[in-house]
Amino acid sequence: MQPVTVIFAPGVDAALVEIIDHADVDSIPTVLNFLERIQTRLVETLSTFPEAGAVFQGKVRMFPVDGYVFLYEHHAEAQEVHIMSSI
Repeated sequence: MQPVTVIFAPGVDAALVEIIDHADVDSIPTVLNFLERIQTRLVETLSTFPEAGAVFQGKVRMFPVDGYVFLYEHHAEAQEVHIMSSI
């Protein structure tokens, strides 16, 4: 099975960057490592197992990572996972 492409919606990227905006200057390296760990886990897991998350509503699935829950859809025909938001 070929890995699928994981695509982050602009709103998800913006929400992750907002975490940095609220961090103390001394904490920024720790926050950046945390965000990298989240993104790596999402990409590594969902590119290999695109239906790993529990069904949330309809075709939307949810996948928790380190206290955050990400909502996504698997588009099998396009070989893509679209991460739409975090809650």
